[in-house]
Amino acid sequence: MDNPNLTISLFKLRTKRALVKFSYTAPVYSDTCENMGHAIAEEIKHEAQHGGFYWSFARYKRNHLKADIQEMTAIMLEYPYSCRAALIAALDETPFVHYIIHAQDEINTKRPEERLVIAFPLLVAITDPKEYTRIAALLSEQLGIGDHSRGDFSSTFLFAPFVGVCSTPKIVLNDLDREFLAPAAFIEEYRGTWTDARALQLGAIPSQPDPTAFHCSGLFVFSNGGAL
Repeated sequence: MDNPNLTISLFKLRTKRALVKFSYTAPVYSDTCENMGHAIAEEIKHEAQHGGFYWSFARYKRNHLKADIQEMTAIMLEYPYSCRAALIAALDETPFVHYIIHAQDEINTKRPEERLVIAFPLLVAITDPKEYTRIAALLSEQLGIGDHSRGDFSSTFLFAPFVGVCSTPKIVLNDLDREFLAPAAFIEEYRGTWTDARALQLGAIPSQPDPTAFHCSGLFVFSNGGAL
């Protein structure tokens, strides 16, 4: 059975010069409690009592910089909690193992905006930020849910787990009849496929209709206003 190791790194700030405060590596599955899901839950409980951190499923040398990335172990996409129903329905169709993590927009705020982070563990860790961007964009477009967070396609993307209910952190691993995403095979499968996943981002400007597209009347409209 495949059982990749995942790494989480914690930061106090979102800035590029923020220092790694703590890193932890654990497998997805374990016969003991020392698996990644358990580690995430325990860390959220701790943060609720002692102050929050921003998280990344990547290992860094020192700072929150692409140049300091040593490996990326999961792809992260973040959505407003209001998208939950549509997001869960879309995830039911994905063939890849994923975590659903209850999150929030900022740490140390009295009224955080609730979010959902979808983390896709990678079968093999990657080191190239361009590969991370490509995979994240393809996954986002395949899910087809709008209003995901800006920064999702950055390998330095950080999120803040929700700490409002520290006794029962909401982390769900969906793995039944699913496989871990194999980065090289996934990229090769979709080589040459064009994506515009950024158009789905929160606050994205709606794309303007192509002037040479079919008009609602069913007639083909030319850019100069004439019709066929």
